[in-house]
Amino acid sequence: MAKERMSEQQQQLEEENLKLRKVVGRLKHLTNQYRSAEVIQNALFRISELAAEVRDMDSFYRSVHEIIGKLMFAKNFYICLHDSQQEVVNFVYFVDEVDQDTIFEQLPVETLSSGLTGYILRTGRSLLCPPEVFGKLIEDGEVKEMGAAPVDWLGVPLKSQDTVIGVMVVQSYNDECRYSEKDEDLLTFVSQHVVNALERLKQQELMQNEIEHQTAELRHANESLMKEITEREKAEQQTAVLFAISELTNTSDNMTTFYKSLHKEIGTLIHADNFYVALLSPDKKHLHFPYHVDETGAKAERRRVSRGLTEYVFRKREAVFINARHRQQLIEDGEVTPGTGGGELAKQWLGSPLMLNGEVFGVIAVQTYDNEFLYKADDLELLNFVSQHVAVAIDRKRSADEIQRVNQFLEKKVTERTEELVSEIERRKKIEARLFHDAHHDSLTGLPNRALFTERLQQALAHKRRHVEHHFAVLFLDLDRFKNINDTLGHSAGDEFLLDVSKRITDCVRDNDMVARLGGDEFVVLLDTMSSIEDAKEIAKRMIKSLSDPFNLNGQEHYSGASVGIALCRDDKDTVERLLRDADAAMYQAKTQGRGRYVLFDEQMHQSLVDSVRRETALRHAKIEEDFDIEYEDIVDFRSNERVGVEMHLRWNDERQALSSDEFLPLAEKTGQIIKLDRYVLKRCCERIAKERHNRLPRLHVNLSARHLIKTGYVNQLIETVERYKIAPEAIAFEFSETALTQNDRRSLASLRRLAEKGFTLVIDDFGRGAGPLQYLYNYPFSILKLDQNYVSRLKSNERARAMLKHVVTLCDELGISLYAAGIDTQEEFSHIQDLGVYAGQGKFVEQYEHALTQSNSESAG
Repeated sequence: MAKERMSEQQQQLEEENLKLRKVVGRLKHLTNQYRSAEVIQNALFRISELAAEVRDMDSFYRSVHEIIGKLMFAKNFYICLHDSQQEVVNFVYFVDEVDQDTIFEQLPVETLSSGLTGYILRTGRSLLCPPEVFGKLIEDGEVKEMGAAPVDWLGVPLKSQDTVIGVMVVQSYNDECRYSEKDEDLLTFVSQHVVNALERLKQQELMQNEIEHQTAELRHANESLMKEITEREKAEQQTAVLFAISELTNTSDNMTTFYKSLHKEIGTLIHADNFYVALLSPDKKHLHFPYHVDETGAKAERRRVSRGLTEYVFRKREAVFINARHRQQLIEDGEVTPGTGGGELAKQWLGSPLMLNGEVFGVIAVQTYDNEFLYKADDLELLNFVSQHVAVAIDRKRSADEIQRVNQFLEKKVTERTEELVSEIERRKKIEARLFHDAHHDSLTGLPNRALFTERLQQALAHKRRHVEHHFAVLFLDLDRFKNINDTLGHSAGDEFLLDVSKRITDCVRDNDMVARLGGDEFVVLLDTMSSIEDAKEIAKRMIKSLSDPFNLNGQEHYSGASVGIALCRDDKDTVERLLRDADAAMYQAKTQGRGRYVLFDEQMHQSLVDSVRRETALRHAKIEEDFDIEYEDIVDFRSNERVGVEMHLRWNDERQALSSDEFLPLAEKTGQIIKLDRYVLKRCCERIAKERHNRLPRLHVNLSARHLIKTGYVNQLIETVERYKIAPEAIAFEFSETALTQNDRRSLASLRRLAEKGFTLVIDDFGRGAGPLQYLYNYPFSILKLDQNYVSRLKSNERARAMLKHVVTLCDELGISLYAAGIDTQEEFSHIQDLGVYAGQGKFVEQYEHALTQSNSESAG
């Protein structure tokens, strides 16, 4: 019995233990579920917080990636959004360990529709796609293979009010990392919160834009009010200033002081930033300018009397008010010769004669270069009144200054001879010290220059050979938007900007490092005695962050940024040239990837440099007559449906170099081969015109490099080529890119005028790709303006671009300049460009449109 009771107790004990184990198992399961739910809840809460915290969408997407990576395997992750208006899919975030080198930002929906991403966009359903499911979808014709094939793929739609706005995808290339239906449910659940956060961010962006718009309107109203107040104050000051000007003849110590005071007083009444006094030499054959101030920096030198505006006042013997239209009329009448005084032509010019005893001996003048300050008739009357007092003062001061000059001459000579030896010795010492400093330092920033930096880098390499454990790196830094700042604000502001940049860079490095300026907006840094490459990366990040902060120039905030290339000294056989070359190549790679970042040089970049040299060599050895051919693109008038021109495009028929013209023409420009290629295209153009002389061909358009405009000999060869074929210049149009006309403006303008005088039609191409300066329309003899294809594509989404085009259309109409559009590739662009007043152009859609019209006319004739 005792044994039976013990057996029963033992059995009951085992049953109790079994129950306890089951309870413990359920508790562990519940604990894991609770922890998982807590992780998911924290992730969703974090996603909701992102909408209020992040400053840009890139940060938001990176944070979402990081959060999802905590919930499941997400090493390969991307988000794409569907743009229903443009029918494209934008890959706003893309991280992939296999396809990372083939990153693309945007794909047409039609191209993407056959892939897994397109499948989700079509169906609006999530998809867990292991290999067997992927194979079944391919077999059924639902999808096709695109990119590297993953081991496992999971994608969910991003829906807003039952509309699929995008897709969020994770994928794995590792058999050990697979996805389950639980992951699918989790990612679907998270996707809705991501959509909610995206919509909140878009609402914040719309609200911010509205705030900026309202602020701009208030600012405009305030400026109008301040302008009215300024005009009233100016009227009150006029009487007092007129009296002060009349007293200057009695209060000025010398003529220099008189001119400066006169300029200051006139400047309180009228816009006189550009002011000068011109006097006639005693023999009346030369003009000299004792006082000249010009905001463009132009200098007035002594010159012979000719037929400028100043001489026109001499002949008229009265004050004159000349604007651009009046000046053009004077040029046509032969009264004035353009460009007599040199420099930029003024929008308005006021001049009044200086007369004494009935004889004109000088002129006082003011001028303006923009429409912000416009003169009135009252300003001319005031200038004429001032000129009478100036004439009297100049005559009196001439006599007094001559007497004073003679009295001071002997004293000055004695003093100069006494101090001559001492000053010469001191001057030579200063010159020697300055020459030594200038030879090794940048004249603007005071930083070491290329010579000193190269010497220091050679020392670092020598130290590396003795101490192999010594590590150092070279950082090559290039500023973003420096040219824009320099061109917009002027060289003075550009110098101030470079000084601030040099200080910021210096503050980011250590005391034993060296910062140098190579020239322009290029800086290099030698990071000496590094523990690891991470030191260089950290300093590069620090410099990029510092230079991304705003710069205060002329009382306004301007933004720049920098791209940094890093080259690490790999061994004791490295050279100065190799380190600078590699750092420079890495910097250009950083620019290519989007600026505002750093790139570490690697062997792949080295191979790219080798490939570039190989392509350059192939281009140098190419046989122009055999390896190149011509493609033709029609330019159509949309109103008459007639061809108004045919543009000739050069094609390189080298199977080893699959390059488009946009790729090999810049290389030809760099190597100087562009001159020969352009002459080949012009020769082919003349041959075709001569061959079809009786078929009334439309005008042929030939793209030319701006290099042709730099040398007179190049221009002569263009003209001689056409004359050799006995072709009328009116049958040919020469196209020059807007972006290539920013240098050698004066020489280019002279060459363009000569071509126009010969009868060639001149076209400014790629207008809108750069700054789109309107001076090309006013001052250059262009007959046709062709809009850049990228500018055309921006018109549908950029209000400022449309507003600018409206002004350009009006201006071209008034100046008699024809307006064409390039790169019209869609029906929408075709319609939009006509709505804005452009009725001629070229592009893929124009070709389709022209083909359809030709086919329709053929059917009608049949």
